[in-house]
Amino acid sequence: MRPRLLVTLCLVAGGCTLTATQQTAKTGSSCLQDVKSSQEGQIVYAKLWASDATDTADKLSDPNALTPTERDALAQVHNDIISCRQTIISDNSRSEAWKLPYWLDYFKRSDAIFNKLASGELPVGLANKLTIESNGRFQADVSRRQADAVPVDEAQQQQAAEALMQASAQSASPEVQSRLTSMNCGWVANTLSCAKPSQH
Repeated sequence: MRPRLLVTLCLVAGGCTLTATQQTAKTGSSCLQDVKSSQEGQIVYAKLWASDATDTADKLSDPNALTPTERDALAQVHNDIISCRQTIISDNSRSEAWKLPYWLDYFKRSDAIFNKLASGELPVGLANKLTIESNGRFQADVSRRQADAVPVDEAQQQQAAEALMQASAQSASPEVQSRLTSMNCGWVANTLSCAKPSQH
């Protein structure tokens, strides 16, 4: 598993409850795979964007917030991914030092999405779209610094996700589209800004 996929999953989740010895023995990939395959991870990534073969257009058009059970699972996954994040940024073979500010920005955006999901404020479909946007921003940021910083397969996967997101927006029923956009969420600098539309 490559760093971007690892980061995508870190986005929505946040931690890996492992001892220091276990952390050094595990790579970021295996740490994340453990989190993803856990009972809580399976619950969470059945709904949330994982940047793998489980992702479908249905994940982008889900107008509902996570259920209380899913939010509990998300909180556990978030706690488990925090140490996976540390593995990413400390692994020199995966992440050169110059990438650290971009990773930290990405993690900040991930935490913002997590907080809105955990509070039940953000619909799943909108959270997944924000995840894809955040992934794209990370890739754009590192590519501006170094043209070949994003592997071709990861760039292609991101392009496919963005195309799916556009197609999903065009095919969503007016009712679903209205429910997904009712919060008007978007990125302002590196902060998730959500506002309810004004009532007329």
